[in-house]
Amino acid sequence: MTQSIAPSRLADPAQPRAVVRRTGLAVLAVAIVVALPLVVSPYWTTVATNAVLAFAIAAPLNLLTGNAGQFSLGNAAFLVVGAYTGAFVTFTFDMELPIAMLVAAAAGALVGFIVGLPSLRLRGAYLLMSTLAAHYILVFAALKFQTSQFGAAGAIFPPLRVAGVDLSGDRSMYFVIAAFAALIGLIITNIMRSGHGRAIEAVKARDVAAAACGISVARTKLWVWSLSSAMIAAAGVLQAYYLGSASVEFYTLNLAITYVAMILVGGLGSLGGSLLGACFVTLVPVVVNHLSEAYGGGGVLAHPHELQTVIYGLIIIAFVLLKPDGLIGFVRSAARRLARVRNGG
Repeated sequence: MTQSIAPSRLADPAQPRAVVRRTGLAVLAVAIVVALPLVVSPYWTTVATNAVLAFAIAAPLNLLTGNAGQFSLGNAAFLVVGAYTGAFVTFTFDMELPIAMLVAAAAGALVGFIVGLPSLRLRGAYLLMSTLAAHYILVFAALKFQTSQFGAAGAIFPPLRVAGVDLSGDRSMYFVIAAFAALIGLIITNIMRSGHGRAIEAVKARDVAAAACGISVARTKLWVWSLSSAMIAAAGVLQAYYLGSASVEFYTLNLAITYVAMILVGGLGSLGGSLLGACFVTLVPVVVNHLSEAYGGGGVLAHPHELQTVIYGLIIIAFVLLKPDGLIGFVRSAARRLARVRNGG
């Protein structure tokens, strides 16, 4: 008797082409990242470093909000947890950056677990308000810690050195931050392709149905809260080293909203969207500052910082109303049109 072959086991003729395409895009991305600081000015290297660092922070937030459906304004608070944990480990035990980042990640995971507990009973705007309360509580605690340990000026970080190698230069910091961002992207990609990723998507779609399928909703929610918070806290240490200091005044609610703008503009639930949103929002102050200098800073351009905040708000409203899938939606639409043209459709 002839044995039938299940359609799911048949080889997909498009799969090798998809693998080749993804591999080619990955190689192209790596080549661009490596070559960028070698061909642009120090100013644009700094802009690129800020964009890559923003991606390393926005991507875990997108995992929490876009993939898991857990709305949060606590990302700036997790950054300050990471920065001050890293500062304490660095100055008290004379540990280098990798160890400081691991300890900060552990602290961020613990704090994220606690902040995520209300998500077991709250959702939507109520959950968002609980994370807003957590932001102010954690920033207040960080202020008390800063005053007692480092003084009013905050923690001043030394130039970055790892294993005796000076990494404090602009190009060196760019490559360090780019390597960390690539690690974050790789971790999130592998998670979303695993059973954990499918559980996250199921809980976001319908938690009651996910529980009926045997998925522990509480464990999944708290796991993704802890994981995303750990990655953001680790990024907080790297950000503090890059800036050279950590002060509570830096970790404002406006900073948290900036990262929310990145994932909304780029596209919720998309790693590529996190990158596009990070690049787009990072370029906003650059454009505003150039316009302010070009036109003499008159009118609204006389207050570029306030103007940036207004632009972020308008951008969020525009994308939520007109393009909910963000910039990544434009890219996907363009890719589909290009595919149809190539196939003669």
